[in-house]
Amino acid sequence: MVVAALALATPLAVNSAEAATADFADASVPSAAAAPAYTAAEVLAGVKKNSTTANKVNSKPHINTMTRSQNVNVYQVATGVYAYSSSLAVDDDGSDPDSDPDHQDQTTFQDSNGKQLAAHHVPFYVLGDDCWDRKSPCPHFFYKEHGIKGRQFALMFYKSKVIGAIFGDTQTGNSQTTSDNDSRELGEASVKAASSLGIPSSGTSGGVDNGVTVVIFSGASWIVNGSNANLNANAQAMVQKALDTLGASMKP
Repeated sequence: MVVAALALATPLAVNSAEAATADFADASVPSAAAAPAYTAAEVLAGVKKNSTTANKVNSKPHINTMTRSQNVNVYQVATGVYAYSSSLAVDDDGSDPDSDPDHQDQTTFQDSNGKQLAAHHVPFYVLGDDCWDRKSPCPHFFYKEHGIKGRQFALMFYKSKVIGAIFGDTQTGNSQTTSDNDSRELGEASVKAASSLGIPSSGTSGGVDNGVTVVIFSGASWIVNGSNANLNANAQAMVQKALDTLGASMKP
């Protein structure tokens, strides 16, 4: 698979007013005549600069899945683009067999052929299954309120790497009793996402406590289609488009 390395570049200066009015719904792949490509370092710097109190989506903090600290927030860093930084707890659920005693054969979302996602082959991230607070609008970030659906594309950053990933599974909801976790958690992703980012990928002993930034692109044009065999390649093929789209929206 292709993994883009963070370039050592001067961070973008970010204009929050422009970031708030950028329209991602009709974004297209930049042409050869477009401005130079944005590096992952530039885009991540812009995301961090726009992760301000004024841009915070949740009014109650989320739980870091690994550390259990209630200190994770979600920010709208541009129109239709949502970012958070947390842990990466390893999700090994889905059609790939795994020795983890907590392994489940199903994922919340499936590939384009209706097959359960393969955690060892498909990089996916995990969001809460419902609004834990049972309120609307939800005091916590609830994906259904923000145009996010199954297989929604995201950039995932960790140290010197960035990958493309899809929304593949959800964290325990109010109606579920299969674990002690709950839908306020943020900070879980698949075996493939972990290994691609250079994070220990065992479902029982892997993961990392902090430092992973997930940037979700909402809207129908950012749904990734494909089978378990090619969803990874299809997601990686969208990485530079996403960097350029978001980078251009944050340029002063």
